Amino acid sequence: MQLHTRLASILALATTLISGCELAEMFSDLDHPRTLVNVSITHHATAQQGAFPDRGGEGETRSFATDDGWNIVLVRAYFTTANVVLHACDGAKVPLDMYWGPLAEDITGRDLDMLTVGGVEVDATEFCTMDVHYGPYPDTSNFAGLDPQMAGATFYLEGTASKGDQMVPFEIRSDRSFDASLDMSTIANGEPLTIHGGEDYPVELALSKTYDRIFDGIDFATVSSDDLVAQVGAVLTLESRVGLDQVAP
Repeated sequence: MQLHTRLASILALATTLISGCELAEMFSDLDHPRTLVNVSITHHATAQQGAFPDRGGEGETRSFATDDGWNIVLVRAYFTTANVVLHACDGAKVPLDMYWGPLAEDITGRDLDMLTVGGVEVDATEFCTMDVHYGPYPDTSNFAGLDPQMAGATFYLEGTASKGDQMVPFEIRSDRSFDASLDMSTIANGEPLTIHGGEDYPVELALSKTYDRIFDGIDFATVSSDDLVAQVGAVLTLESRVGLDQVAP
């Protein structure tokens, strides 16, 4: 049997083993290459003089001062990222596949450590906005190391606030949802995030939050529990940022 006849036989056999739909999908992938876009979450203190200050190491409390002079010690703090949606510049919505479902982030974990929460494969697209939904952590989840206080909660914070001879312990927990809409129109050298399709490596986005501004403007001597919950939720959305590859000071 001649070589070209053998090749024809092999191709015919391969065609019988691969369904028409699979073949169509294979050729479609060649015509419209896709790229994986991942989103990771992290946290840090407010940058000072072009660098992030050390407010506590891995597994340690976080200590910082508010703009009103209250000294805060965060003993425990968690925030739950429930889902993320990318918005193309033409208005199309692209929800991420959340790899672990809603994920509670431990703020006493090492600052600037990246934890990938989700991703999505896209073809050629320009992205201008990211919507982040902070919502309750499922009370049925068995995520390793999770504080029991986070079951069913969007966030939980425990610590003390001191000023002069005053010391006020606090415990803040909420199952309310909070949403942040983050601008990505200038994320890549002043331009929107542009995916060409078929990039050699995944595109990595860093979703960060600043934890040492949470209690700015709060007088712990008089504030109510409801006002504390509202403050934490509002500042969480205001202090959320998105960057390409990493978090810049």
